[in-house]
Amino acid sequence: MHKAYGLYVHITWHTWRRMRAIRGRDVIHVAESIREAAARCGVHVHERAVLTEHVHVLVSIRPDTALSSFVRHAKSESARRIRRKGNGMFNWARGYFAEFISRTHLRAACVYIARQHRRHPDLVPT
Repeated sequence: MHKAYGLYVHITWHTWRRMRAIRGRDVIHVAESIREAAARCGVHVHERAVLTEHVHVLVSIRPDTALSSFVRHAKSESARRIRRKGNGMFNWARGYFAEFISRTHLRAACVYIARQHRRHPDLVPT
């Protein structure tokens, strides 16, 4: 039996009260947590951007993937790592935003996310 699907999702989530709490040294913890959550949940990450107060991730998922599980794992593990490395007050806000992207708009969505640091130079973690 052949199965084909093309489910692409642009996800964003932000820090508690949109505080600019993500520092340069925290970016690796967020990125690694996203990668590990993706592997754990069977999600493929196409692009991501980590800014001081929010994150963008473009993923492809299977129809049986629980998107909420991926986001929960990425947020909880990254917060745990950031707190452990010295930012003890770090918290993500509750929830996330997600929108499906058509295959025809996939490239544009990747470019949009890849250019977040240029779009928001004041939000680049240092």
